[in-house]
Amino acid sequence: MTLKNRIFLEALKRSNDQVNIPVWLLRQAGRYLPEYMKIRSQYSDFFQMIKKPEICKELTLQPLRRFPLDAAITFTDILTIPDAMGIPVEFIAGKGPVFSDSIQKNHLLRLNHEGALKKLEYVFEATALIKANIEVPLIGFTGSPWTLFVYLYYGKSPKSHDELYNYLELQSHNVHSYLEQLTDIIKDYVQAQIEAGADCIQIFDSWGGLLDQEYEELSLSYINQIVASIQTDVPVILYTRDKLIDNIIDSTPIKCFNLDTSDNIDKHLGKDITIQGNFDPKNFHADDEALKEMAQMVWTKYKDRKNYIFNLGSGLTPDVNPEKVEYFLNQLSSFRS
Repeated sequence: MTLKNRIFLEALKRSNDQVNIPVWLLRQAGRYLPEYMKIRSQYSDFFQMIKKPEICKELTLQPLRRFPLDAAITFTDILTIPDAMGIPVEFIAGKGPVFSDSIQKNHLLRLNHEGALKKLEYVFEATALIKANIEVPLIGFTGSPWTLFVYLYYGKSPKSHDELYNYLELQSHNVHSYLEQLTDIIKDYVQAQIEAGADCIQIFDSWGGLLDQEYEELSLSYINQIVASIQTDVPVILYTRDKLIDNIIDSTPIKCFNLDTSDNIDKHLGKDITIQGNFDPKNFHADDEALKEMAQMVWTKYKDRKNYIFNLGSGLTPDVNPEKVEYFLNQLSSFRS
């Protein structure tokens, strides 16, 4: 389909001249939607589900049918890469992702590059299928090398970090080896998504907040390599959870940032970057009158900004009522000219 709505892409280029606010949401498709849960209930394994391009297309389109959104994001997961490199992952209720092996348990853990990109073909097929069925831009995405390394180290979502910090100090060479291997495949993964139809790429550095002085060395430098490898002018958005972007902006070619709820969005809007995010999804638990006031506030503050996109500081969670999301977004959309 031909793009009929480009304000999201214009805002990414800091050139949205319309009195309008582009909107999309972190995890806009997923567990808070009953139509998603109906499909999810048909699969015992999450990865079995997302390896079906037709299903990914349907899950991507579900929120577009409900809400006035200005972008779609391919329904997949950041852990597709470790899975393709020979470390299978299972999503277990109450525990989240659990890997078949981990660096913590097996310091000789090897990542298998052979055929890994081919094993990710289902993501590219889904990307092309979605692209053919939408009239808004499509966002592709990946986890950062550092974030994927953290998952590989623990074999699950991390709880305590002391062992990780000891490993970083004592096994620096191995850490960089893993990061280099992950960076290499992410470069190809991102490029293949773009070739399949992704209009921009968001990099999720979900565990970037675990790093302090080492952030640039262990995370941002590898993210920058990925950005430098992209062969087109497709925009890249960086989302680093639990980390203020003040010290990141001048150390990366990235010009688009998704802020979490801890940062201050207003202090960045005058800079030569695009800002999205920062809105707390817990706000969707408010009553309709409060949601209406919040929508009015967002519109009043940001409707004339060329470099602003409405989004969340973290993903929508299962306890969010989609009718509240719909009410808020319809209120925000009602102000559009």
